[in-house]
Amino acid sequence: MKASETTLRNLLEGGKQFQIPLFQRPYSWKKENWETLWEDLMSLYNDDEKGFYFLGPIVTQAELGTADGISRYIVIDGQQRFTTLSILLAALRNYLKKSDKQIAEQIHEFFLINKYQKNDDFYKVLPTQDDCDAYKSIIDNKITKGRNKESQSGAIHEAYKFFDAKLKKPFADEDILLDFAKFKNIILERLVLVNITSDNNDNPYLIFESLNNKGEELTQADLVRNYIFMKLPSEERDEVYNSEWLPLQESFKSNMKQKEYADELTKAFWFYLRKDGEAVNEKAVYKSIKQRFDESAKRFEKPELGIKAELHNLIKFTNYYLRLNFDDEEQEPKLRHWFQRLKKLDFTTCHIFLLNIYYEYEAQHLSIQDFEKILQYLESYFVRRWIVGIPTRALGITFNNLYKQVKETNPEDLVNGLRQVLISFEKTQVFPDDNLFCQYIANEPLYNPKSSTANERVKFLLESIEQSLSKERVDTQPMSLEHVMPQKSPLRKEWQEMLGENYNKAHKEWLHTLGNLTLTQYNSELSNKSFEEKLKILRASNVTLNQYFHKVNVWNEEEIKSRAESLAKIAIKVWPR
Repeated sequence: MKASETTLRNLLEGGKQFQIPLFQRPYSWKKENWETLWEDLMSLYNDDEKGFYFLGPIVTQAELGTADGISRYIVIDGQQRFTTLSILLAALRNYLKKSDKQIAEQIHEFFLINKYQKNDDFYKVLPTQDDCDAYKSIIDNKITKGRNKESQSGAIHEAYKFFDAKLKKPFADEDILLDFAKFKNIILERLVLVNITSDNNDNPYLIFESLNNKGEELTQADLVRNYIFMKLPSEERDEVYNSEWLPLQESFKSNMKQKEYADELTKAFWFYLRKDGEAVNEKAVYKSIKQRFDESAKRFEKPELGIKAELHNLIKFTNYYLRLNFDDEEQEPKLRHWFQRLKKLDFTTCHIFLLNIYYEYEAQHLSIQDFEKILQYLESYFVRRWIVGIPTRALGITFNNLYKQVKETNPEDLVNGLRQVLISFEKTQVFPDDNLFCQYIANEPLYNPKSSTANERVKFLLESIEQSLSKERVDTQPMSLEHVMPQKSPLRKEWQEMLGENYNKAHKEWLHTLGNLTLTQYNSELSNKSFEEKLKILRASNVTLNQYFHKVNVWNEEEIKSRAESLAKIAIKVWPR
C-alpha cells in the first residue's frame, strides 16, 4: 500500500479511470458541501489562503493493467470529492467554451475523458450506477435548458447547476468575472489530496472499514453491502449486484422514504441474524454479518462460493422480511390479511420466528392452511398477553429461540409444535389460559383516554369480534369507539338514576371496560345523550355487535358486566389457546 500527496492534475492526467463501484452509495453531497468547497476555492483565489489546501484522502485500489492502456482504479473512499470536482471542471469547461475554447478543450480532453477510448472507458471518473447517466450527460454536455427537467433532477445535476451559477456570478456583490486560467490552476494544482493506493495483494476493505468504522457516514446496511462486494472477485461484482442486491435494495426504497430504507434494511438483517436463536445486539449487525460471511467463505474451496451462498441466503430471508412488513410485497391475500393484523397490533417481534416459517412455506414443507393457523396462534399469544397486561420485554428472547424449540418439540407438525411450546411457557413468557383471559377482558379497563395506540388495539379487538359474528362484512374502517355510558362527567341526571345510588363508583369502574364499548359511525351524534336516545341509533346499526342492544332497556353496572362476559366468550374463540 502506498500513500502520497498529490494534486487533481496528477490524479487525472494520462490514460486513467477511477471507478466508483456499483455497491457504493449514490452521490450525496448537498448545497452546504458545495458552498464549503466554493468558499475554500475563493479563499485560494483571493490569496486569503497561501500555498495549498488539503482536501482529504482519496483511497483507491489499482486494478490489473489492460491491453488498451487504461489504468483502472476502484475508489474505496473519497468518491464524493472526486465526483464533485469532476462536475465543477465540467461546469468550468462549458462556461469557457464562449470565451476561451482552447482552455475548455484542454479541461475536457485532459481531465474529464480518455479521448481515444470507447463506451464507459471514455470517462475518467465513472460513478456508481444510480448516478452514471446523469454524470455522463454532464460530461457529454447534453444538458438541455427547460426541457426534460425530470431526467435532469437529482444531486448530480443540482451540483452542476450550483457551480454553473457560481461561475456566472462568482462575487455576490460585484459583476466581476474570474480569471479562469488562474481558477483552473487552483482546482488542478493547489487542492492537495492524499492518494492511498493498494494493489491486488492488499485487502482494500480493511482500509474502507477503518475509514468508516465510526458510522458517521455509512449505515450498517451500507457497511454490509460494501464488505460483501469487496469480498467477491471484481469481475463478478456487477453481475451479482444487478441480479441479487439491487432488486432487494430497490424494493426497500420503493416502500419508504429514501433516508429510511437503509435503517429498515439494517433491521431486516438484524432479524435474519436472530432467526436461529443467536442473540445479536442491533448495533452489532454489521460485525455479526461480517463474521457469518467470513465463516461461510472458509467452508468452500473457493471463498467466493461461500460468499455468494451466504449472500443468496441473506437476500432470500430479507425478501421474506419485506413480505411480512409491506402489504404490496405479499402476493397471497390470505397471508397479507394476517400480516396486516400483526402490524395493526404492532407485533413485529414475531417476524424473527416467521422468517423461518415463511421458508418452510416457500419450500412447500408447510401448507397455506397451516401457515394461517400458526399466524392465528401467534396473534392469540400477543392479544391474550396484552389483555392480561404482561410486559413485552421478554418477547425478543422468546422469538429468538421459538423456531428451534418448535422443531425440537414436533418437527413433523409445526402447528401443534408451536401450540405445545406456547402453552408450556411460564412466568414472563406465559400464554394466558381462558379463565385468566376472560377475567381480564371482562373486568379490566381497556380504553385509555391518553393513548391512541391502546385505543387502536381496542378497536381491533371489537372489529375482530364483529367479523367473527357475521359472514357479511361491514366496513369498520371509518367507525370509531363509542362509550355507551358517556365519558363526560358529571353524568346527566337520567344516567345517574339509571346507574343507581353508587353511580360515581359504577361510572369510574366500568366506563373504559369492553362491555361499555362498541363501534359506530355516529360518535358525535351519540356523545352525551341519554341511553334511550342512544338505543335508537344502536338498534338501527348494521353492525352485528350492536344487535345486542335489542335485548336491553337499561344500562347499568349489571348490564355492562353481562355484555362484557358475552364478548369474552366470543373472544376466546377468536383468539384460541
